[in-house]
Amino acid sequence: MRIVIPGGAGFVGGNLAMHLLAAGHEVVAADNLRRRGSEFNLPRLSAAGVRFEHADARCPEDWRFLREFDPEVILDCAAQPSAVDGYSNPAADFTNNTVPLIHLLEHCRTSGCGMVLWSTNKVYGRAAVDAWAGPFTRQEMRLEGSNPVDESCHLDGGDRSLYGASKVMADLMVQEWSDSFGFPAIVNRWSCLAGPWQWGKAEQGWVAGWAIAHRLGLPLQYIGYEGRQVRDVLAIEDLCSLVDLQINLMKPEPEVFNVGGGLQYTMSLRECTALCQDITGQQVPVETVEQPRRADFAWYVSDIAKVSKRYSWQPTEASSPAKLIERIDVWACDHLDKLRTLFPAVQM
Repeated sequence: MRIVIPGGAGFVGGNLAMHLLAAGHEVVAADNLRRRGSEFNLPRLSAAGVRFEHADARCPEDWRFLREFDPEVILDCAAQPSAVDGYSNPAADFTNNTVPLIHLLEHCRTSGCGMVLWSTNKVYGRAAVDAWAGPFTRQEMRLEGSNPVDESCHLDGGDRSLYGASKVMADLMVQEWSDSFGFPAIVNRWSCLAGPWQWGKAEQGWVAGWAIAHRLGLPLQYIGYEGRQVRDVLAIEDLCSLVDLQINLMKPEPEVFNVGGGLQYTMSLRECTALCQDITGQQVPVETVEQPRRADFAWYVSDIAKVSKRYSWQPTEASSPAKLIERIDVWACDHLDKLRTLFPAVQM
């Protein structure tokens, strides 16, 4: 299968390109290389034989190669990923995550090419998730008996961050284009993704960021909830195996899935700190900030029943937090020189 991956030099896109190429697909990774660390992935992609195109999602002329390559599916991993920043420049999220998607959707409309969109759990507002999960108390490390969030969680209201708003608009655009024009489309609303080759900048993956901070001796912060906020985590290997199934079983209509480690693979920030200390043998100072970030969930775990049934797929032991952090730390130790250029000795 011919596959184009916008964001193909990033953590997800790069690992996915390597996986799909090894599985026998023809892959083009396209990226504008704006995010620090993505440039370090290019030699790895080149050595594997992945074709690379320097392309910015905002520039339609950069995507002229689509007509020549004629992909059968576009795996859109390109995004401005931070739910934290953006309030000083609200347009950035929408000019990166929403408006440029039209160029790719129009190619799908005219060619019949399928699309898989990297959406996010941030499409759901905090009030909707809090009501779904139930009350959160600071004395508990996690919520006993809380319900994982499924695809029927409503999308109304605010407090999802500007990033979340830009992604819910993209999410709905893909569904509407697919439904209107009859090309295959899948929207995956991912929870926290982690693994080696995630360069761990604060907006690009907190699990890798936590592990790298411990290895480099950088200070950290618990921002709100005393560090007891909980997420489900999914290893990049499990993501790749799912997407490989999805592109081979696409329907000519939109499908939406919540995807993560589910109830089996969850972790709080405090638990992540303890694991990082055990695995690296190092402790770092951790400051506690009382006020949570805007739109930050106290507790979010994906209900993966729908995606598991559709593809006979389950996360594996690779997604267990301890194994994830162990593998990230081994990788970090092999790339300390590059990581030190990304993380000067300042607070993350």
